[in-house]
Amino acid sequence: MMNPRLIKETLWIDTTRDMRTVRILLPPGYETSQKTYPVLYMHDGQNLFEDHTAYDGQSWGIVETLIDLQDRGLVEELIVVGIDNAPNRVFEYTPWVSDTIKERHGETVGGHGDRYAQWVVETLIPAIETRYRVRKDPAARMIAGSSLGAYISVYIAVKHPELFGVVGVFSLASWFNEKDWLDHIRQCGVSPGQRYFISIGDQESSDDDVPDFNQIYINNSRTFKTLLTEQGVLDICYLETHDIHHESAWRKVFADFMIWVNKKSV
Repeated sequence: MMNPRLIKETLWIDTTRDMRTVRILLPPGYETSQKTYPVLYMHDGQNLFEDHTAYDGQSWGIVETLIDLQDRGLVEELIVVGIDNAPNRVFEYTPWVSDTIKERHGETVGGHGDRYAQWVVETLIPAIETRYRVRKDPAARMIAGSSLGAYISVYIAVKHPELFGVVGVFSLASWFNEKDWLDHIRQCGVSPGQRYFISIGDQESSDDDVPDFNQIYINNSRTFKTLLTEQGVLDICYLETHDIHHESAWRKVFADFMIWVNKKSV
């Protein structure tokens, strides 16, 4: 049995003015096939595939999950593109300064997310579509992330419904600046044809300074789900789990995401 193949490339990125590692997971038999494949773009790429590169020594386990699901005939083959984050990850994944952090700590944090989104759309996607056999229809082009990676995923998908038909939202951290984020969604409008997978745990925070932070995370995701419904989105999968804000939790729910994606042919 052939296994997926992980390739690493580097691309220039304007947000940090340096070369950024992009990890591309190709399905088994890619080199001997002429097929085109659905593609999933994800943030925090170093945390997705290999434990030794992951932030806390444990990855999402995407390679193992896809092998298992494909062996059981539950999902079709796809290409996964993981974009490594920058040292200033918080700035890159947020289009606005955090009102919450500024209010609590007096610090100005965030605000480079629009430039990052532009790079994803104008540089990364064309490069991937030139070099790899990926499908180019929105139904087969997906974007997903966790925490602020979820925050920027929604920002990009709402702004570019012509590109993305499926969005994975894991442990959404919209508390960072919920007002501007929700205003952006309302202003752009959500394409009713987009599909959204949302998962949130009940133990997302360990911040003792904010005792109700776990509930804030849950409320943020519930608010987002309600807004999607108000915008006419019909295909929403919403999960509340008894879990934490960590790759070990996202590893478990990623399988649910993939099975849900494949409930409709992409």
